Order: sequence, then C-alpha cells, then structure tokens
Amino acid sequence: MTMLSFTQVANLIKRVGHKRTIIVQGENGIGKTGLFHFLAKDPFFANHIHVDPIDCTQLSDGSVWMPDIDRELGVSRELPNERFGVNTKNQKGINGARPSFIFLDEIAKAKQFIKDVLAPIVYERRVGNYHMAEGSVVFCATNLSAEGLGDSIQAHLRNRLVFVTMRKPTQQEWSAWAINRGGMASEVLAFAEQYPRIFDSFLDYEEGGKFSGKAMEKDNDMIFNPRVMQTAYASPRSLHGASDIVLEKDYLDADTLQHALEGTIGKPTADAMGAYIRFGNENPDYQDIIKSPTTARVADSPVAQIVMAFKLITNCDSREEAEASTIYTQRLRNEMQSIFCNTVANSTTKISNFITVAPFQKMLADNKIYFTTK
Repeated sequence: MTMLSFTQVANLIKRVGHKRTIIVQGENGIGKTGLFHFLAKDPFFANHIHVDPIDCTQLSDGSVWMPDIDRELGVSRELPNERFGVNTKNQKGINGARPSFIFLDEIAKAKQFIKDVLAPIVYERRVGNYHMAEGSVVFCATNLSAEGLGDSIQAHLRNRLVFVTMRKPTQQEWSAWAINRGGMASEVLAFAEQYPRIFDSFLDYEEGGKFSGKAMEKDNDMIFNPRVMQTAYASPRSLHGASDIVLEKDYLDADTLQHALEGTIGKPTADAMGAYIRFGNENPDYQDIIKSPTTARVADSPVAQIVMAFKLITNCDSREEAEASTIYTQRLRNEMQSIFCNTVANSTTKISNFITVAPFQKMLADNKIYFTTK
C-alpha cells in the first residue's frame, strides 16, 4: 500500500483542498487531527475562517442546518449552523466574503443520515442554500477499515472524493515534531530514540508488509494490534500522553506513575520506558550544567546520558545555553553526541540557537552533518 507522510498530505490539502475534498485515512493516533492545527497556522490560510474540528460522530438533527419559515413569502429555507462559517453576510457572491477552512473528523463513523446531510458540504461546499465563499477548504479524516473501528463509506460516494492514506511518522519525524512543539519529556524522547519499533504499524505484519510472516504478538507487543484485545498501546498520540505524565513524575509515587503509564501506552511500553525514567534521575540539574558545563557531573549510565542529551536540547532557549549544552555534550559518549547533533539539526526551532556555536559546528563536522543554502 502506498502511503504518504504527514507533510505530503498537508501539502496536498493546501494545494488541492479548495478544489476537491480529500479524505485522509490512517490508523488511530498518528496525527490526522494534527493536520488541521498545522494547516490552520499556515499563512496560506490566514484569510480563512478557521472552524474548530468537527467530530462527525457527535452531530445530530440540527447540527448542520435548521429549517426556517418565511411566512411573508410563504416558503421555508435551511439556515446553516454557525460552525461552518457561512451565513447571509458571508457566502459565495458576497463582496469581501471569507472562505471557510473545515475539517470533518471521523466522517466514516457517522450515522448514515449524518453522512447524507454532510454530503452537500463535502461535494459542493454548500450548507442548505448557502454556498461557501470561493477558496473554501473541506477535508476529512477517518480510520482504516482494517482497524475494525466501524469506518465505512459507500463506493459511489468514495468515487467523488480523493482518498489518501497517511502513514505513521518515523521516530525522527515524531521527535522533530515533539521538540519543535516544546514541552515534551526528555525521558520519552530518549525512549523513542532507542525503541523505534513503536513507530511500526500493524500493517507491516500483514501480507506484503515488511514484517510479513512474523508474529506481531511476539515481535512487537507495544503497538496497536487489531487482532488482540488491548487496553492501551504505544502510538504517537499516546506517547504525548505519556510525556504529560512523566513531566509530573516528581509529584507522583512510583506505583501511581507506573499505573498511569500502563493505562496510557500499555504495560510492555511502560515497563521499558521505566528504565529511562529511573536512570534519568541520575543526571545533574540542567541549570548546574549551564553554569558549569566543564565540571558538572556526568552520569555513567548510557541510558542516563541519552536522556541528558534530549534534556539539553528541549530546555535550551538561547545561544548562551546552546554553547554550554554543547560543551557538556562533548563530555558524553560518542553515540550521545551523534544523537544530540542529529536531533538539533532536524529541529527548526532549536537549530537557530546552536548554528553559530563553534563547538557545535565542530561536532556537526565530526558527525558528517552539513547544511546547504538554497
């Protein structure tokens, strides 16, 4: 199966979404809803009315339009719900009307009559008798039918739409997103670096997949498996949830921390992540490193050093801190220096603090990482 990355899907919606409705299908927890938030920040859509994501499973009678009676003319008409950004003063043909930017989530799980009511929006950019302004974008998301979550769209309806399948992010892609976003626990980032298999898909174990013939239950019990009963598992989304918990670890007892993680990412993943939390506690305070990068204590454990490498990156907010962090990192094992360099180089928000730091430039050269200008 051909699948697209998050960036590829976002670009497709940006370039084609005002002409055709794109339905993004992909397994749960991989960032489909994140497409909306990512594109809503794009200057390309600055003039659009950004409607909050619409969960189609929550819609009912009157959620799309309501009948209105004009007794003077003796007619009725449909008045659109405000969530679609179209009204008498903002519609196609009105001078200065702004286009809408609409995301219909879980559309294939909606009841059939809701799908029927949404059809004019999806196909024509129309709510009742109101047409959206030129340039309006409507795109949708749904899960894969193979996940067994009840997603279905009839064939004659599918033929009117553009269906694309979005893959899970790789470890490098997810880590870059997490660091650029900010506020992510270094222990979770370090764990993800060392356990890239949590970004594998159950589709990899299907016929024709890269792990076809292997037993998923034995080889990778951390990720979503539609063939077994799971209360929790590792996904890009649940890793974010685990990070929120780990960031509060100093205020939680060990049993509470473990139990909460098991309920978020599953027991196999929580057990493995536990080592990164424990060894991470061996590291010195970040501010001690910034004050004395050449003398601050360095943990002996490789796991602790990996956690430290990510902590230095996530906490860095200035060139001065970047220089101190780099000097300290030079005291870590070569493997950690490589992880440090590659992670910073892939971060659009952090690289600006490091790029003019001489020790970092040397470290880039030592690790054969080079930048080219366009």
